[in-house]
Amino acid sequence: MSIEPSQAMSTTFSSMTARPVKYLIYSQEQAFRHMTVSRPDKEQQLYIFTDEILFFVWDALSLSIDEENREVYFPYLPHVFDLLKETEDGHEICDYLNFIEETRMGAVRGDTLSKRRAWRVADLLLEYKTALFLQA
Repeated sequence: MSIEPSQAMSTTFSSMTARPVKYLIYSQEQAFRHMTVSRPDKEQQLYIFTDEILFFVWDALSLSIDEENREVYFPYLPHVFDLLKETEDGHEICDYLNFIEETRMGAVRGDTLSKRRAWRVADLLLEYKTALFLQA
């Protein structure tokens, strides 16, 4: 089942490559449909972990104090998950999260806190992905 995001942000360039990258942002409804897609067990575990990390670790707007705010980050979850499945080094995830903070959340371009937060998220996601798929 393919879900097309309602909004494709303008084409930009990844910080590590010269190739154009489309950053996707899903509507709440599309994000919910993406969440409810049937996946193999390990992939579903990775999806749930990605959601947890975005809410509790990335938490760019400091909303994790209240679970009722959880859906605020849902529009970004599907694209982060798709990037995670494809990335080897996490650069795409970092670029995307920085792009979101700068264009949707008012972070100053090049903000070091934003970059550190994005790298922490990418590192945790890649560590979990590696551990999960190395299990017998």
